[in-house]
Amino acid sequence: MTSQPTLVAFLLDRTGSMESVKAQTIEGFNAYLAGLQAEDADIAFSLIQFDSMSIDVLCANAPVKEVRPLTEATYQPRASTPLIDAAVKTIRAVEVAVAGKAVAPKVIVTFQTDGEENCSSEHDWLELNLLIKEKAALGWQFNFLGAGIDAYQQGQRMGLKDEAVVSYAKEDRVATRAMFAQRAARARAFAVGEAADMAIPLEEKRAAGDRYAEAPRTPPQAPALGRRPPRRAIVDKIDLG
Repeated sequence: MTSQPTLVAFLLDRTGSMESVKAQTIEGFNAYLAGLQAEDADIAFSLIQFDSMSIDVLCANAPVKEVRPLTEATYQPRASTPLIDAAVKTIRAVEVAVAGKAVAPKVIVTFQTDGEENCSSEHDWLELNLLIKEKAALGWQFNFLGAGIDAYQQGQRMGLKDEAVVSYAKEDRVATRAMFAQRAARARAFAVGEAADMAIPLEEKRAAGDRYAEAPRTPPQAPALGRRPPRRAIVDKIDLG
C-alpha cells in the first residue's frame, strides 16, 4: 500500500431538478462513501453541495471513515445550476488545501449534476477549461458524473476527456448505486496505488445505463466565454482547510 495520502473532493448537485431522484442520489452517494471507507486507505474527504442559493461545505478534508452518510435532512434539492462557479471554486479550494500539506497528496475531484450550467456569473467555460487542464497536467484526477444528461458535451467544455465522463441512468436505482460504488472502488484503488488513474471503462458506462458513451459526437469546440452580468457572489470562496 502506498503511503501517499489522497484528497478526494466531491461536488454534489443540490439543484431543484434533483428532487425527482433525491432517494436514488442519497443512496448512490452513500454507496460511494461506504466504498471509500471499506479499506484502510489514507483518504481525506470533502463534500460540497451547490445550487444558486448557496455553495455549502458539508465536510472539509475529514478522515473518510469519520464522514457521515447523507440523509433526507442533509440533502434538500432547490434552485438553479451555477456549475461553472461551483466547479472553479471547488478546484481553487482544493488547490489551497493541497498547498498546505507537508506531503503532496494525490487528488481526485468529482463533479455530479443532472443539468446544464445556467446561472454562473463569476467564472466562464474558458477559465474552467484551462484550470482543469492545468491541474490534470499535474496528475489531478477528474470525474464528471452526469445524471441522465449528455455529460460528454459539458465535459468537453470543461476540458475533460471522454474517459473521465459517465452519463448514468438516474431513474434506475440499481444502476445509480452501482455506478457510485464502482467509482468509489476505483478511487480506493487509485489511493492505494492499484490503479494508475480514475478512467471510466466502457463496461462500467454500459452498466450505468450510459446512452451517450458510444453515440457519435461532434469534435469539441473551443470553450466560449460563459460569464453573465455581474451579481452578488453565491460565496466568495470555499474553505477546505
